[in-house]
Amino acid sequence: MPISPDLLDEDEEVLVDVRPHWAYFSGPLVVTAAAVAVVVLVVRELPNAPVAIAWLLVALVGLPALWLFGRLARWYALNLVVTDRRVVLRSGVLARRCINLRLQRVVDTHCVQGPLQRLVGSGRLILEVEGDEHSLTVYDVRRPRTVQHVINRQLAELDRRLAGNRGRWPDDRVPWSLEASSPASPTPPRGVPAVPASPSIPDQLMALDRLRRQGILSEEEFAAKKAELLRRI
Repeated sequence: MPISPDLLDEDEEVLVDVRPHWAYFSGPLVVTAAAVAVVVLVVRELPNAPVAIAWLLVALVGLPALWLFGRLARWYALNLVVTDRRVVLRSGVLARRCINLRLQRVVDTHCVQGPLQRLVGSGRLILEVEGDEHSLTVYDVRRPRTVQHVINRQLAELDRRLAGNRGRWPDDRVPWSLEASSPASPTPPRGVPAVPASPSIPDQLMALDRLRRQGILSEEEFAAKKAELLRRI
């Protein structure tokens, strides 16, 4: 089920909304298929087997089938959403869990795929988070390199706006991440539009450094803009 529009901010655009790759079922599927093969072999060889053997065969198929059913329920409740402002990871069948990560906090992204995963189009997506020693790892992502490209492109767009306009956004659409991280301000009178707070100097320096590491800014451009920002302190 796609993410509900009620969970999105105004003008927030969904870029990616996917559930895990079918490889998520590989373990229980293999075990269930092996159990069914064993049952078919035993029934063929021992058509008049005792009742105890029959119950044993039922358990042999039932346990991996329950595992497969549980994996299906978890798959249905698990999805990865990337918008133009954040990354949302929702999971849990009975107890729901929702990770809401602002794109502004993503420092770097990694995609990990083995040979078989590259063949089927699955893999792990790892997001390094600013201020957190633990990375956010999402397993069995469908087309993880494409998802990584979407996130990197959006990060570059946010940084380009920030660096190219000296910390001021070209229109009145302020990213959700900056709105959430800016200090609370008094509520303006009714009918008066709120003026968004400009990002802090450290935030702008981190954005410039990310642009430099991505090759968007040269070392000379980075040094010039960094010196300009430091003169404002």
